[in-house]
Amino acid sequence: MTPFLTDIHMHLLWDLDDGPETAEDMHKMLAEAHDQGYKRIYATPHVCPGYVAFDQEKYEIRLNEAQQYCISRGWDIEILPGAEVAWTYQTADALRRGDAPPMGQTDYVLMELLPNISYQEALRAVRTLNSTGYTPIIAHVERCRCFLWAPRKALRFREETGALFQMNAGTLLHPKTLSQLRMRNLLLKHKAIDAIATDAHGTPQRPVNLLAAYEWLIRHVEKAYAGKLTSFPSMTENA
Repeated sequence: MTPFLTDIHMHLLWDLDDGPETAEDMHKMLAEAHDQGYKRIYATPHVCPGYVAFDQEKYEIRLNEAQQYCISRGWDIEILPGAEVAWTYQTADALRRGDAPPMGQTDYVLMELLPNISYQEALRAVRTLNSTGYTPIIAHVERCRCFLWAPRKALRFREETGALFQMNAGTLLHPKTLSQLRMRNLLLKHKAIDAIATDAHGTPQRPVNLLAAYEWLIRHVEKAYAGKLTSFPSMTENA
């Protein structure tokens, strides 16, 4: 029996970013999610405070459209608000103003760091968000080179800051480099990954594949941990 599959990182909503271009493309992603047994999806378009204006009205229309499509098909999938919020010098202010959505009705924020961010700058980003009352979930943490090349520093970072780590299902299933393989294995060993998500964009390179990730996990880690990674129950409560 699969867990309460929850994808906290999916570019689901059409014509908002580099995700699906049409409503039909979005419907295909939802159909795939339904076939895999998904129960909850956080729709997380890119938001880059201070650089690209976030169209809140269009976002809410698309969010409602996705939920209504599921209802019309009789699919028990809850579509929740969120965003992949890039770290910029204006991110904290944007969150305070409501110009960048957190994850559902929680104080979690899915935060994207630049791949070449330094360890010290990553610390500053997390501590800035912490000081404003938010708990960052670092999106596709394996892309941050300061962690990828020194994964034991990633363990220390998570312990010291309280930030959570999200890894992409694609990396879990098919690490592209030896560094990714080593990072994946070390973080899993120490239970230092908090969520596996698809980062799906509706393309063959970025598919809806959380069920495959869960099936891999139950063969390699404790079943309870596998379920936690793919259902992320703490997202139902405030941080």
